[in-house]
Amino acid sequence: MDLDAVISKKNLYPVFQPVVSLETGEVFGYEALARTEPDVFSGPITQLFSAAEKNGRLWELDKLCRKTAIKTARAMGLKRRLFLNISPESMYEHDFQEGFTRRQLAKYGIDPAELVLEITEHSENTTDKTPSLKDAADYYRQQGYRIAVDDVGSAYSGLQRVCALNPDFIKIDMGIIRGIEKDQVRQAMVKSLVTFCSSSGAGLVAEGIETAAELDELLSLGVMYGQGFFLAYPARTFTKTTSESYVRIMSFRHNKQVLADTAATHEKKKKNPDEIKKQPESRTVNAEGGHAVSALAAQGITQFPDTPAIDVLHLFQLHPDCALVTVVDAKKKVLGTMPRTVLLDLFGSQYGYSLHSHKLIRELMITDFLIIDGDAPVEEAASRAMARTEEKLYDPVIVGKNDSYIGIVTIKALLDSIVNVEVATRTQEISRKNRMLQEQQTIHDRDMRMAELVQKSFYSSKAPHTASWDCAFLFKPMSSVSGDVYDFYYNGDGELAGTSLFDVSGHGVASGLVGILSKYLAEQVFTSYGAKPLEKMLRQFNAELTKEKGMVENYLTGIFLRITENKIEYVNAGHTDVLVKTPAKKDCISVLGGSNSNFRGSFIGIEGLPDDYCTITQELTGETYLLLYTDCLTESRNLAGDELGVDRLKEIFARTPPGSAKEVLAYLLDIFEAFTEAVPLRDDLTVIVMKYSGNGSEKIHAKN
Repeated sequence: MDLDAVISKKNLYPVFQPVVSLETGEVFGYEALARTEPDVFSGPITQLFSAAEKNGRLWELDKLCRKTAIKTARAMGLKRRLFLNISPESMYEHDFQEGFTRRQLAKYGIDPAELVLEITEHSENTTDKTPSLKDAADYYRQQGYRIAVDDVGSAYSGLQRVCALNPDFIKIDMGIIRGIEKDQVRQAMVKSLVTFCSSSGAGLVAEGIETAAELDELLSLGVMYGQGFFLAYPARTFTKTTSESYVRIMSFRHNKQVLADTAATHEKKKKNPDEIKKQPESRTVNAEGGHAVSALAAQGITQFPDTPAIDVLHLFQLHPDCALVTVVDAKKKVLGTMPRTVLLDLFGSQYGYSLHSHKLIRELMITDFLIIDGDAPVEEAASRAMARTEEKLYDPVIVGKNDSYIGIVTIKALLDSIVNVEVATRTQEISRKNRMLQEQQTIHDRDMRMAELVQKSFYSSKAPHTASWDCAFLFKPMSSVSGDVYDFYYNGDGELAGTSLFDVSGHGVASGLVGILSKYLAEQVFTSYGAKPLEKMLRQFNAELTKEKGMVENYLTGIFLRITENKIEYVNAGHTDVLVKTPAKKDCISVLGGSNSNFRGSFIGIEGLPDDYCTITQELTGETYLLLYTDCLTESRNLAGDELGVDRLKEIFARTPPGSAKEVLAYLLDIFEAFTEAVPLRDDLTVIVMKYSGNGSEKIHAKN
């Protein structure tokens, strides 16, 4: 061996072996290892370091290894921790203490905090130097470096040294790791180190992991980091964790989380069963627009085929809600299933435990299983699941993609989803119809507001007040647009010449439009007929209205009232009576035209009805009040369901104190509102009070 040639010609190059997080499966850092070309030195690298130590050239070799490692790591874009091996003897070298490593880091732009100085012992010579080694380790930690103790558990690295150095990382010697899944003593030792590191804050690294069984055991023991050929080989470039080990780590973490969540849910249900509420499910939509079954997939529990069957049995015993374990390979391809009932039957049979406790799960798993593509509709998944044989009918369904495992879905989840989808579909349809109705209502409300504005623009807003007549009125639609029609007419001198009041059948825009048409025609007929008999005027009005409204079904009741000095002419077409109050005749309320109502004619606007209208003439003497109203006034009810009625209205009108038309109207409405209380109007309401003051003789005439 030509040690001088190796050092002087720098015939060394670094390789980097990943230090893997056993929590995430990702690379945490890289350990730099020295290698030589075979034609330079073909033996184990440890022999080279032993020769350097014997020849007093260990520090030179250490410097060369460290320099090439830092330079190469920087050139490859180091983004992880870099573990550098140093011998304890090197830490006492003057050049080391003068900052050789720090200068190299500064030269290549690497933060000292990213460097882990890994103290590796190859002899017992440093045992007596532990106190000074501790001082050196503390010094370098203050410089920003991390400290690791290598090969813990070997002949040279005892717990005493670990306690003395208080390292940031503890690396377990590979001799402890080898075959650990079969050795309870080694398991106990590693478990104690896990506990120690958890308390001290140090990271625990298991070196030399070479088999899946060793990795599985270390995962179950709670080791934080791992290193070894099974996880990743040393290489000249920065490499990732092998696919098999990564899947194994993630599968373990996944199953652990599922079991923890299941246990937590069980515990929560025991303590607060009412607090477990069903959460709304997220939905995945397939290409056809339906709900994909993958949206229902729960994580489930997976195991590798070489898992002992007894371990799966224990898993079922610990977690009673787990109905099925899915067996997958390293690439998550589904190989089979192990239903709880099947495994319990196998172990529960005579000699079952003896026959199966040493078998692997691949020897017992069910290979005839149902796997459904994650994009398949829920309905299709349910149909295929329910088509299985009776013994498999209620087994969970495997959900996958290209045979790769996604999760499992229970039959209950499938059926619940179908019901929920049906409910959601119907709810959406109802919502759609509601939106349509709301849109129609919005349009209707807009039209009603427009119709209301138009109607108000046509109707009188002020009541007449002349030398002989004082009037007041209330016009109150049940909704926006009223089917009631009122108007006041004047002669050329501005004196009140008459009034009209009509009640159009129905409600809403149609009745409002017929009302506007009626008002227009009534005004035209009233002003054009002059002193002609009212019954003829009403017949003309009826004929014109029937013609103009065409097929519209609304009809009218109403009255015309014409005033000439102290004489009133009055015609009634199926309308409510006009009540007359003369204060001179105390408490006496009469009906204009007489109480037998034989002067009332037919409705207006219905073709074919007889136009048997009759004109009533009455002369007024002294102060007189006339009350005109639509039938809403007498037909409105109170909370007990009683109508106000004509008789009660007459009593109220009789008790009304004398006053202006406005005061009389206010009194009547106060009593009306007190009677009806909070009962809303069921029809349009119009009330007109007309007060006459003058002299004359009272005569009543009837003209046909």
